[in-house]
Amino acid sequence: MISGQWSEKTDNFFSGRYQKVKNDNKSHKHPLLKRLATAFVGIPLLIVLIFYGTPFHFWLVITACILLGIREFYQILGHANIRCFTPVGLGLGALVSIAFREGCSLERLFLVITLTVMVPFIGYIFHFDDLSTVIPELCGTMSGVFFIAWMLGHLIWIRGLDHGEALIFYLLLVVWIGDSSAFFTGTYLGRHRLSPLISPKKTIEGSVGAIAGSILVSVIAHFTFLPSISLGNSIILGMLLNILGQLGDLSESLLKRGAGVKDSGTLFPGHGGILDRIDSLIFAGPALYYYLTVFQRNLP
Repeated sequence: MISGQWSEKTDNFFSGRYQKVKNDNKSHKHPLLKRLATAFVGIPLLIVLIFYGTPFHFWLVITACILLGIREFYQILGHANIRCFTPVGLGLGALVSIAFREGCSLERLFLVITLTVMVPFIGYIFHFDDLSTVIPELCGTMSGVFFIAWMLGHLIWIRGLDHGEALIFYLLLVVWIGDSSAFFTGTYLGRHRLSPLISPKKTIEGSVGAIAGSILVSVIAHFTFLPSISLGNSIILGMLLNILGQLGDLSESLLKRGAGVKDSGTLFPGHGGILDRIDSLIFAGPALYYYLTVFQRNLP
């Protein structure tokens, strides 16, 4: 009798464990299939946009990313009980994007920055429910505009540089190949956590693999389609853009972790929201622009 009970318990244990493994495998397969399907559709469209779309088409797409990103930013803060002034933030985000499209006039940009600070204050004077929440809501509204619109607006400027199409393609390659390198390196070699509190799955080994992957693809770009960036600058940029891309990714993870959410949205099946796809570009985009226009231009 005892042996029969033991046998039954053992069978239940192993069958339950087997079922759990099957379910885990299914849960891993479905997101991967969704990610591959989304990439299979999205990457060709992105290449067509970069090389065959006009600057106006590119601006429209970046503006859409800015507005969707600001909306997701505010939704993340909403999970932390910080309600932002969404209409004002979206309006200012569109204004920032327009300012970047119009050129590099300092007066125009200073005007937009001034409005980004001033308008939310004026809005909350006439629209608030609880004075005790005004400070975080004001700061959240302005932060969304600066963190998303201001930073991503530099992609519009990059597109307007000489070889702008190739530079945008280069930026995406360096950042996203680095992300893929981090995934595979971290999966097979990862042992030491990079930032356990913010992103428990990221490892130091994965981070190093990401930098190596970005430097490699940056050097390949120099020898293939972007000889205007010297070999030395290609190595520096590959490392710089990847490090800042990882910091941008961790910055978004910091927000999500603080709000207790996994993804910024559900726009892309298997990939999350728009911020989950472009977070690496938030710091890397401005870095590429200023490296090319300020630092590299002043090199001997």
